[in-house]
Amino acid sequence: MSTEEQTSTTDLRKQPSRLTDGRYAVLQETSGEEHESWLYFIRIDGNEENLNYLQDQLEQVDWYILDDLSTFDLELERSVSAQTAKEMSKLELNHSSFHRKFDGKLQKIDFDFKKKDGNETKICKCFDILGYGQIEEYIDDEDIDEEDMRSEGDSDTSSDSESEEDVKKEIPMEPKKKGRMPSTLKNLKKV
Repeated sequence: MSTEEQTSTTDLRKQPSRLTDGRYAVLQETSGEEHESWLYFIRIDGNEENLNYLQDQLEQVDWYILDDLSTFDLELERSVSAQTAKEMSKLELNHSSFHRKFDGKLQKIDFDFKKKDGNETKICKCFDILGYGQIEEYIDDEDIDEEDMRSEGDSDTSSDSESEEDVKKEIPMEPKKKGRMPSTLKNLKKV
């Protein structure tokens, strides 16, 4: 990759706003397969309507672990500060994944529940849309730091002959996805 291509790739990558004020709702995903819970911190300011809509839908489900699907719970009554959301997103309590903080605009999420849908159908619909961190498809501006940005398999050390800046230019930075469902499996699920 030429230096010009590297620069253009870097320029296209939007830097997170890293907001340090405001309140955050917490969406918790608990995976029956992974036996872990992941927290997604979603900025409330500007997202009230879509958060309430999401909450109304999630409350229509009688949640329990079904096969290898996830359950979801949204905490809107007790929000957390931006600092708490950021600090929690740094915790590595899970074996295969991490918590995330989003500062952007939440799109309306509609599970398309029908009157005839049973509880298991509703659980499946929620999982198909939100499972394994797919909330990222409905909100932007994830607050993620450079130390969290590595391609899988990158080592933490570089050759003494290369500067840190040279290494950054050579390897496109992407968020670590420790143990997340590989995108190829995600795509198969959506088919």
